[in-house]
Amino acid sequence: MSLKLLIVEDEAAILSALEQFFSSQGFEVDAVGEQAAAEDLLARRRYDAVLADLRLSGSDSAEGLAIVSFVRQRCPETKVLVLTAYGSPEIEQEAWRRGVHAFLHKPLPLAAIAAEVRALIRGS
Repeated sequence: MSLKLLIVEDEAAILSALEQFFSSQGFEVDAVGEQAAAEDLLARRRYDAVLADLRLSGSDSAEGLAIVSFVRQRCPETKVLVLTAYGSPEIEQEAWRRGVHAFLHKPLPLAAIAAEVRALIRGS
């Protein structure tokens, strides 16, 4: 049985690279570029993990934190990882407060991201 992963990333090239990489690693992947699409999928499907970019609209927003809250309320068994190039101590602290399982900083090798996802899902 493959692990189910939802990827939420607004940059098309990064979204495609993550989707292709995780698919090649045996994950069953859904990939979307916006918060509303992610919430729609989360309401209809179960995932082992969600990998969400912190900033989804290209602005200074932190929509990824809203996804963390949504997942923690609706799917408490699902692991949530935030991936960002624009973190700050305050944002990271807020992510932990909302229940994120991992806060990853870009750039990070795809293999390292996959290792983190697998470790969280397996409870390591």
